[in-house]
Amino acid sequence: MKKECEIVQDLLFGYQDGTLHIASKELVEKHLKKCEECNKVFNEMKKDEVEESAQEEEIDYLKKVKKKMSKKNKLLIIIGTILGVIILFNIFIFVYYYHEARKVEIYLNSDVTEEQMEDIKNAIENIDKNAKIEYYSKEDALNELKEKFNDNKDLLAGYGGDNNPLNAYYVINTSIENARKIESLEGSLPGIKKITTNLSYNPYEFILSNIAIELTSN
Repeated sequence: MKKECEIVQDLLFGYQDGTLHIASKELVEKHLKKCEECNKVFNEMKKDEVEESAQEEEIDYLKKVKKKMSKKNKLLIIIGTILGVIILFNIFIFVYYYHEARKVEIYLNSDVTEEQMEDIKNAIENIDKNAKIEYYSKEDALNELKEKFNDNKDLLAGYGGDNNPLNAYYVINTSIENARKIESLEGSLPGIKKITTNLSYNPYEFILSNIAIELTSN
């Protein structure tokens, strides 16, 4: 290789980058016009530069795609989590509601007789012989009220015995279908003051009403 070719080829990187002084640039340009070998080397350099540039663009593109996919995946995870919470919350609401909707409360008149109470129990068992029937006396009802409203100051202490305004009642656990049948007993049997169920609520109203009661009692 000629001495001038060695010098020019050493300067080709600077020439390609545009960092040569004017004199060196003119030397390279003048030499390239007459030297086929150096032109070949310079063309290879330009080819490599194009390939490197294409690779860098491809890498940049892949990085952008990866970044977009990462954001998309995060968004999908967030949406999936929110939907999962909503689904679980709704499952909880409906399971809780249908559990509570099976309960029937039959409040008894203050002058209810033993015979009337027995007739009421027999009517319930005729509808559902497997129904779970629990009896709560007037005192039980008062104690439950004190506990429910956290009566720490004994505001209800003056109520009791003959001064107890609450009614004894039955709590019946049955199926929703039988709960409706038992609810229809109101007005048909003596000794019953009223019958209450949660069947008139939709699940969301039921949960909201319970939350309101809890907030009020606290």
